[in-house]
Amino acid sequence: MSWPFAPFQRLARRIARPTGKRSGIEAGAPGRRWTGASTVTDPRNSTLVARGPAAARATAAVLNSPQGARIEEAWASALVGKGWQARSRHPDADTARTLSAAFELVVAQHLVTLARAVVRDGEAFARLRIGPDDRMRLQLIPAEQVDPTLTRDLGNGARIVSGIEFDADGEVVAYHVLPEAPGTPFTAYLAAVRVPARDMLHVFDPLFPGQVRGLSWLAPVLLKMRDRDGASDALLMQLKTASLLTGFIRDPDGTFAGFEGEAQGNALNVALEPGAMRILPQGADVTFSTPGSGLAQAVEFMRAQDREIAAGAGLTYEQLTGDLSEANYSSARVGLLEFRRRAEMLQKTLIEGQFLAPLWRRWIEVEALAGRIEATGAARDDFMAVRFVAPGWQWVDPAKEVAADVAAIEAGLKSREEVVAGRGRDIDELDAERARDAGGEAA
Repeated sequence: MSWPFAPFQRLARRIARPTGKRSGIEAGAPGRRWTGASTVTDPRNSTLVARGPAAARATAAVLNSPQGARIEEAWASALVGKGWQARSRHPDADTARTLSAAFELVVAQHLVTLARAVVRDGEAFARLRIGPDDRMRLQLIPAEQVDPTLTRDLGNGARIVSGIEFDADGEVVAYHVLPEAPGTPFTAYLAAVRVPARDMLHVFDPLFPGQVRGLSWLAPVLLKMRDRDGASDALLMQLKTASLLTGFIRDPDGTFAGFEGEAQGNALNVALEPGAMRILPQGADVTFSTPGSGLAQAVEFMRAQDREIAAGAGLTYEQLTGDLSEANYSSARVGLLEFRRRAEMLQKTLIEGQFLAPLWRRWIEVEALAGRIEATGAARDDFMAVRFVAPGWQWVDPAKEVAADVAAIEAGLKSREEVVAGRGRDIDELDAERARDAGGEAA
């Protein structure tokens, strides 16, 4: 006779025994645990396929969802802030000030719109046009106006991919732009117009080498936001019904337990009055519904969803929700430092590298061709030289930050120019203002 627990021992040994030997890189290994997992084998084409639907859904999220609107505005304000300053490095101070002021007038009104488009649509296009007065103007065009359906081989290695034309060396040479944006009222479909690359600026953050078009920054969280909005609506309806107190009377005798009210068939609608007391017949019972149960757990779950959305959007939880109940100085500073590091990277590569710097060069060329500046020969380099000052950052505790900057300057760890630039100011402009202030005090 076998020991009665032997079958259980054999089952325990079978469970404890490894089901398969693990070797190599698990991320690339087969197995049941990977069944149903999504894979992206060709991210360049995948972004081309997904960019249109993702941009449309992101637009809806920005217009209809508080989280979507907050993501767009938080990133746009981080990239643009109160505005960028152009500081010409021309050796003549008056010429430098004139150039800087004129250029800022060209770009200032477009920066916020461009930043919002980059976040929402994943990309922004600016067409450079010459007006009747021979001055350059910027025209921001919708991403869909650069024909996303136009893809074909031009031969000899040249090609058009999603409205962008490449030469045999893979360099962008032109953009194929529709005369009107898709969906514009009272317009007929016309063939796309070929615009040389020197007259177009394409601003986007490429995620993969060889990526042609941008993908909405909301793409990682769009589905999560949709589910979160559905859960929020359901929770709101639950809260509404929680205010409705409903009672159920069980009366075996069918006499309504002595209550009076409006009879509907075999049912009786009874209204309760404050302070009323009833003595129920033997066997009768009254119970009340509890629709508000479990709301505390639901609120915590919603917070967890917000944290996931914030992480996917590159924001802190406090930036996404405005909820500062659990924040303190240390946690707020750590979160803002990480966000600022990424924002500064995107400012440098997108706003300055893909928009302001090439726009300045093209603007100087147009001004020279129109005869307004003498940017020929050796003087051309003087006109091309420029420095852009990004908007400054406000910290949680300005007094501590100023004291730390002063100590760093005195210790030789930072220069005044670095500190002033970090606050979104130009040191030459600041010194000039200080000199004026000192002159006024002396007078």
